[in-house]
Amino acid sequence: MRMIIITRSTIIFLFLLYSSYCNAQLFQNLLIGNAKALALGQAVTADPPGIDAIHFNPAGLTRLKGRQMEIKILAADFSLVGDFDLNNPDIIQRYDELDLVDPIEGKTSHIESLAVYLPGKGFTEVPFPLVALGGVSYNSKGSKWTFANAVYAPAAFGHSRSPDDPGAVYGAKSALSRITFFAPSFGYQVTDNFSVGLTVAFSFTGFLASHSYRSSGGVVRELSELVDQVCDRNDRTDFVLEVPFLNVCGGRLSPFESLFEFEADMKKDVSHTVNIGLLWDVYKWLTFGMVYQTESVDYLEGEVDIQLFDGMLNMFKGLAEYEPLRVILEDAAHMPEDGHVRESGSIKLVTPQHLSFGMSVMVLPKLKFNVDVKWTETSEWFQLDFQSDQNIGLFALFSALQIKGASANALTIPRGYVDTVNWGFGLEYQYSLKTALRLGFEPRKTGIPDDKRDFTVPVADIDVIAIGFSRKLTKTSSFDFTIAKASSDMHIPSGSSTNGNDHTNINNFIYHPTAGLDTRSRLSILLVETSYRKHF
Repeated sequence: MRMIIITRSTIIFLFLLYSSYCNAQLFQNLLIGNAKALALGQAVTADPPGIDAIHFNPAGLTRLKGRQMEIKILAADFSLVGDFDLNNPDIIQRYDELDLVDPIEGKTSHIESLAVYLPGKGFTEVPFPLVALGGVSYNSKGSKWTFANAVYAPAAFGHSRSPDDPGAVYGAKSALSRITFFAPSFGYQVTDNFSVGLTVAFSFTGFLASHSYRSSGGVVRELSELVDQVCDRNDRTDFVLEVPFLNVCGGRLSPFESLFEFEADMKKDVSHTVNIGLLWDVYKWLTFGMVYQTESVDYLEGEVDIQLFDGMLNMFKGLAEYEPLRVILEDAAHMPEDGHVRESGSIKLVTPQHLSFGMSVMVLPKLKFNVDVKWTETSEWFQLDFQSDQNIGLFALFSALQIKGASANALTIPRGYVDTVNWGFGLEYQYSLKTALRLGFEPRKTGIPDDKRDFTVPVADIDVIAIGFSRKLTKTSSFDFTIAKASSDMHIPSGSSTNGNDHTNINNFIYHPTAGLDTRSRLSILLVETSYRKHF
């Protein structure tokens, strides 16, 4: 049975890469494209930014009079660098004894291109992100009602890597987009000092992950203890395993080679969330705001494509000769001779609920200070759930081996994330009647504990610093401009994360392609956002 446990630890949790959708949500609000919000550190709950109040606080729509339209342009430059270094003395000694060299040790990973998932096109590489968005609002003279609609992207993130890039062991391609294409909204002026607002946002959600699965180097220690006892060893980097009752010697298990490839392509055309906002002008110099954004639970549907390489395929055939597993692997898996499986399925994606409180205060006649405190239920990502329409052989095997969270057509993957509380701060100085200068700072917490970090979601705490201005062009038009820098530096020492590079517990079946290695990711984002708003 120990033999089976070690074998399954090299193939389990192929759908871990679905956690890449957390990347998109961890950049919450950064890609909305609103220059004012970005320049004020996203601290605009009590100072809603034009038509994008639809998202940030729909009660602020009551400040928009007449008919207005807004056009926004967002440009971004994105860099993600990963380093994989071998510094653990125990692993170094073991590799030296076995004459092993991890091919990604000492290497640096770079992304080739950003990507998004677009309606009608699916996975789309974007060499230089440049996006145009916009919206409209209407308030009849003297009415307490203001109505609005807009197109925006609450979440959009993706990338592609070269197949020989060391970071490809965590995914060669991935993208997730949540694009709000219809957002009917209203603001209502209850009193001269108090407003309420509501938005019903209809969004498209699409997801793709393409990945080549590498056996974790962390199991080499366990494999080497068995190899002299039960198998012939052909060379120093491949282990051929054999036990009296299992013909697993039909396959070859290498700690540093890919065992199979998979690609998941899924989408949901319409998902909806609701934003509820309150805005209270306590005094002319003091305003409080609140917005609540509801949770969305979506089941994306599509196809999963799995290609087993010869070593893994032959191992499956060997396992099928073991009587207790034969029915499972033949009746449930229906594994074809070429090792290629294509199945329809669905994955559950949760957009966590979000609550924000804000204050805007004129500390000096020309100087305004904004502050927001925000709570996001990131603990909804405590685990990920995959569901297939039909039984999948790998899952059936895991279930037979009594692996927690596995059944013949479903898999539950622990993540262990926690809720987050974040702050945003902004200053606005009214330089002249027509020009306002802005400065913002937002220290963003990820909700990923230190012992749950990995290169699949290569985001530690992010600091966002922004500077911008607003200029009134005419009595009925204005222009906003902001430039911002976001950066994150995450270091995962060898064996410190149960989600990332654990080599200490052979019964931890989460994917660990860099087990034993120190893993570091450096993220840098440069954003330029502009908007033009006018009456029409």
